[in-house]
Amino acid sequence: MGDKKQNKTFIMVLIGIIGVCLITIGLTYAYWILTKQQTGENVVNTACLNITFTGENDITLDKAYPMKLEELETFLSKSTPFHFTIENTCDDLANATINLESLNAEAEKQLQDEYIDAILYETDYHTNLNIEKHLNESMYNDENKVISNSLHAYELYNFVLQKGETKSFNLLLYMDPNTPMVTANMNATWKGKITLSTSYKEVKLANLNGLKVPVVENGDGLYAVSHNVSEISSDWNKEEYRYAGANVNNYVSFNNEIWRIIGKVNVQTDSGIEQRIKIIRQDGIEGQQDFGEYLYDVDNYTGNWGKASLKNILNDLYYTSSSGLCNKDNETKQVTCDFTVENGNPSGLNNEARSMIDSDVIWNAGTTDFDEFAEISSKKFYERERGSLADDDYPFVWSKENDPKSHNGIGLMYASDYGFAAGNDVRSKCLEQNLNRYYNNECHNNNWLYTENKTWTMSYDGTNYDCAFFIDEDGSIEYKYCGNVYSFQLYVDPVVYLKSSVKITENPQPDKEYGTIDNPFQLSQSGM
Repeated sequence: MGDKKQNKTFIMVLIGIIGVCLITIGLTYAYWILTKQQTGENVVNTACLNITFTGENDITLDKAYPMKLEELETFLSKSTPFHFTIENTCDDLANATINLESLNAEAEKQLQDEYIDAILYETDYHTNLNIEKHLNESMYNDENKVISNSLHAYELYNFVLQKGETKSFNLLLYMDPNTPMVTANMNATWKGKITLSTSYKEVKLANLNGLKVPVVENGDGLYAVSHNVSEISSDWNKEEYRYAGANVNNYVSFNNEIWRIIGKVNVQTDSGIEQRIKIIRQDGIEGQQDFGEYLYDVDNYTGNWGKASLKNILNDLYYTSSSGLCNKDNETKQVTCDFTVENGNPSGLNNEARSMIDSDVIWNAGTTDFDEFAEISSKKFYERERGSLADDDYPFVWSKENDPKSHNGIGLMYASDYGFAAGNDVRSKCLEQNLNRYYNNECHNNNWLYTENKTWTMSYDGTNYDCAFFIDEDGSIEYKYCGNVYSFQLYVDPVVYLKSSVKITENPQPDKEYGTIDNPFQLSQSGM
């Protein structure tokens, strides 16, 4: 059955001819027709995937010329895009690729592809897949051309359609603002077609506590992460699933707030290494009060989470929605933090949220040393955090056994959590890169955990115990300010693991994409 699915390939082509007259006064128009092409000998049902048109508007570029950047916003707001809808009516998942294929314009002057920009976005969610697609060689998808005689095929978007899922798109084309106004570009014409190719084949799915989510290899989404932990138990090598990329739909409703899912990750329990859903309350969520800035520790001057006073704030005042002294101010050291109401602090956890937290998870707090940090990647950090270096006075696990009074299961992200959240085409390179070099724009601009705030992590320097690593404003994991856990007031993003009994429900609004900030994942727990 699986082999047959591999051979059932449906290619459906939405053809558009776009003529662009490059003069400062003139009319550019688009004429669109729909055709369906079938290839392959084993296609049985050609009705599974439908393309529908919900509007009659052509793509129109009026008075086309290379606009200045400041003119683009006005142009785009007034332009009428071409709208089309794709629906998967099959029982299988569909992989789909939207290409823009350039053709011979058969005109006296042909405008080169490099002077064409495209914007494609999902109309139902108003989310730009990429604010701007400038046609260039890095987007070539010539090996998957739908039109055999096209000059080049440019991949605009690759995605997965689940059973019964519908996606609607808008497409705008315009001249690149940097197009040189030279004779060769005057009164020239560009011609192209939009094509959609889809294939039905086995797609790997991850089970996120009851919800099946496609695993991606590129773009924004849920990635499989393998480990090779050599210095500790091989049980940690279980494959994990982590959300990565710049614009990830991993929003979840928790504590009457919007949190985000880091992934389904390996954790240590009394029964061994198991997996739990890990979520984070991230500052910067629209319409939601930020958690704020705090000192890491003022009691023991340590970066070890098991001894840090910030741990007590989260697991006492915040967990119980109460009020008390906290180390929020770097001058007076302690002020009153009131988590009973939104009065200078967000409200603490409610009863339902507390019941969903797995407080039995043992949080590993292993570390690296200062010298090694200069050459440490996300994968190596993952291994170090799970227990290779620690001092006898500072246990590298935080659990109810060694901290029975204040282990309610609230921590921070690890440095490796941040590193693994880099996605898209740069993911492989970023995972091999040293975390203290994530100031590279490619890495932090494709990382949803980057917020431009200086943010504490739960990882620390094993040779300088008064140092906790943090995400710097430039996107790197910083270590040069060691010794400032008691004087640096940085942002805090609480993190918890959910009990295995907590399930992610099916999409309550099937007409909307699930996991978005407007339609976040919903949680349920048996017996509640």
